[in-house]
Amino acid sequence: MLNKIVLFFLFINASLCCAQNQWLQSKGEVLLSPSVSHYYTDTKADENGTKSDFSNNGFYENYVTKLYFSAPLISNRLSLLGNIPYVKSTYADDFIVEENNELGDMELGVKMHLKKIGEFHYLMGSIITTIPLYNNNKGPFVGFDRFGTELKINISGNSKWMGVNDNFHQLEFGVKVFFPGGPYQFKLYGSQGYRITKKIIVLGDVNIFLSRGDDFSVSQKNILITPDFDIVKTTLSLGYEFSPRFSLYMGGFTDVWNRNVAIGRGWQVFSVIRL
Repeated sequence: MLNKIVLFFLFINASLCCAQNQWLQSKGEVLLSPSVSHYYTDTKADENGTKSDFSNNGFYENYVTKLYFSAPLISNRLSLLGNIPYVKSTYADDFIVEENNELGDMELGVKMHLKKIGEFHYLMGSIITTIPLYNNNKGPFVGFDRFGTELKINISGNSKWMGVNDNFHQLEFGVKVFFPGGPYQFKLYGSQGYRITKKIIVLGDVNIFLSRGDDFSVSQKNILITPDFDIVKTTLSLGYEFSPRFSLYMGGFTDVWNRNVAIGRGWQVFSVIRL
């Protein structure tokens, strides 16, 4: 039952480290965003969204260290991007303690500029491949241990009424398929950033994540994972821009509605480095 309710945080965590990276890089510019996040849960929601505590005073937590990168392939029209996570996870209750440290699902793909919309908005699209770097031979499991492909459409820009140079926002829709046999996942992500002062930025976002699929075995232990779940999560971060090439963000996140999955909360620290 443990692996059925607690692993899915990793599938929606990708947006945390680089939520503000809405633009493509110019020729000769490379963007790096290292991050560390902590997630904790001792509560789950059933198929109807009804909450309950883990049995036997159980809890699950993980620390995820990530490196996101983006580099131009064709000036600011097409960029290569990637995301490499390392996961340290623990499940414990009154009777057992399980610990696991290993790489997670690497993401590698391209992001392209499609069209300028009006004066201050841009339409972009992404194609991303998910590559598991683990074997699921030890719990807590890191993920589905399946390859995946994701398509995203993104609208990013600035609001003139808020001050073009003082705000940025984006709205993104994605569809992801793991193979063979699914699951199929749908993501809706929105964020808004605002520059409070010349150096301080506040960033908020909402992430809606729906996953659909049949239960399946993910290891020789024949433990079933349910890929059928829903999550709505919010994040709030505060950033400081030390220079145009380096900024640091800190913040927290929490699940606000869940179905058939653990209910979690946590914190994150990430930086944005432009080389």
